Amino acid sequence: MATNSDNFSGARNGDVPGSTAVAQLVEQRIPNPQVAGSSPSRRDSEDGSSPIYKPGQGFWVRLMTATLAALLIVAGAGWIWTQLGVVKIPTPKWSMSVRDTSVNGAFPGGTGKAVELLAKGIREGEFTKIGDAAIIEWKTSTSGHDAIVDSVVMSDKHVASETAAIRVAGGASPVVGVLEGRAVGIPIFQPVYLQAAGAGLVLVLGAIYVFWQVGLKPRTVDFLIATDAEMKKVNWSTRREVTGITQVVIVAFFMIAGILFVIDVVFNTVFSWIHVIRTSVGS
Repeated sequence: MATNSDNFSGARNGDVPGSTAVAQLVEQRIPNPQVAGSSPSRRDSEDGSSPIYKPGQGFWVRLMTATLAALLIVAGAGWIWTQLGVVKIPTPKWSMSVRDTSVNGAFPGGTGKAVELLAKGIREGEFTKIGDAAIIEWKTSTSGHDAIVDSVVMSDKHVASETAAIRVAGGASPVVGVLEGRAVGIPIFQPVYLQAAGAGLVLVLGAIYVFWQVGLKPRTVDFLIATDAEMKKVNWSTRREVTGITQVVIVAFFMIAGILFVIDVVFNTVFSWIHVIRTSVGS
């Protein structure tokens, strides 16, 4: 006879041995509450299988944040590409096109010969020595010769691009090979390689940083998830409200413009009548 009272008393005291199975069944039928800022279709079980912190939560805010950050990184990579394009890369070799000579006969050039680099002097046909070099490649063409020189040693305040002619060093021959155009430096590597390396480094480091911020860093991810939850509470204006507000703004704009026009005409007429201003100049 005491079983019902005991069960009732036990239930009131927190002990429900007789109703344990029913309580468990009810708890199993109640779904887990949805986490703020999460989507049931994207909410994954946080069992450690994904390296991303709280995957699926705040999806759109995290995606848009990563997209905007990626645009900034791409812009930065483009800026780096432009800046590295003006960097002066060392040019140990120079290309020079010898098209004619100062006297009749061929220029006595050839691979391995030491030459003097000459710049134009004060007088026509006069040359001044500004440096020394050695020919490492010599090609003869129908219009002249193409020389590649290295071991360039320039005099003070002179650069190899000033070279206007070359002459065999230490020789008795007065033959001077006059260049057509300017001497062109051959860099140790193409500038595009430096530009690609700089821009690529910015892109890779930027991608790693963005992934760390929106995918791994708990403080940033929690903030983005909270932002996503707050965005869902925003009451967006309906199409009818937006149309009405736009019409009000347009009407107010034309009304204010009309009032200012009338005031301008009145003031202009009054001040012209009392000869304060002159609207036209007489001939």
